[in-house]
Amino acid sequence: MNGLRAVVVCLVIACASVVSPAVAVTPDAAAPPSWSALQVPPATPPVTVSDLAARGSGEAWATGYEQPADGLRPLLYRWNGTAWSRDTTFPGAGEPGWLGKVQFVGAETWFLHNRAGEGEILRRSAGGWSTVPLPQTLWTYQDFAAVPGAAWVVGEDDTGLRVLRYDGSRWTAQATPEGVLYLMGITARSAGDAWAWADTSTGTAVLRWDGTAWRDAQVPLPPDSNVHTLLLEPSGRITIGGSQYTDGVARTYLMTFDGHAWRTTYPPLGDTYTGAMVRGPGGALWLPVRSDRAFQSKYARLDGPRTTFSYGPERTNAIDVKPRALARAGSALLSFGTVEIYGSKPNLMSERLGG
Repeated sequence: MNGLRAVVVCLVIACASVVSPAVAVTPDAAAPPSWSALQVPPATPPVTVSDLAARGSGEAWATGYEQPADGLRPLLYRWNGTAWSRDTTFPGAGEPGWLGKVQFVGAETWFLHNRAGEGEILRRSAGGWSTVPLPQTLWTYQDFAAVPGAAWVVGEDDTGLRVLRYDGSRWTAQATPEGVLYLMGITARSAGDAWAWADTSTGTAVLRWDGTAWRDAQVPLPPDSNVHTLLLEPSGRITIGGSQYTDGVARTYLMTFDGHAWRTTYPPLGDTYTGAMVRGPGGALWLPVRSDRAFQSKYARLDGPRTTFSYGPERTNAIDVKPRALARAGSALLSFGTVEIYGSKPNLMSERLGG
């Protein structure tokens, strides 16, 4: 009997020595990263966020505008890897207007700027700020793209659609294919490879600049659909996000081009605006979605056929938390948007995942 008891005791000790270390480390090892709130210097509410872009983990820029009593004023915020700060050193910072899309061009950072109604490109370098005025005033400045050797601004004037291209020394007006009514967005991979999504007389279409002319890219978009965004990735992959309408009901679709063919999927996102979609550090797609919790933001992660959701931190007395833009910042994701606290107008918020 004593011998049997000794055997049982030895087995219990041996099992404990094997199981205990695993039990001790599993929770920490399995815990996914969570979103955390970042402090943002406030602006005059209500505020609107235009864009967010990051160059690695230590530099990001967010743009938009605030609304004091005397009209719109541009907003510019910089992330230094640790905290957000407001930048008021750029030309026209105290004048009416707004800031739009952010683009990294070599070592410089370029911004689309509406300055008291006049359009210009703001350029920030190690030597300070400079500006590139647009050759004409537009009624609407819809979008902007810039790469080494070229920049585009699209919008409208009293004659209709305008596509303006800057080659580093001068501006030229570019023609679009017949039937194009309006350009909703533009992006570029190089001076000879730009893409735009357009409203045409026959529906939505994707256009491509091949260095010579704008042409219909012949992208087989779903019928009765629109385009919210188009991601040109360094690998050559292209991802399009938009909405398709069936019997008056919209649902989100994604299209990917692998270099050979287009593939369309319909992730379980309902009717979600995909304009803020980005490719995350792990290769999955991320985008903010409409939250079912008034006091928390919500994000979707699309990794192949799998879609998962995560929530931002709880915000006391919040009645509407809206991330408006996402950017990959090194091994982290940054979001920038607005939060409305009960009894006040929307002001700025930012959140970070990982990093």
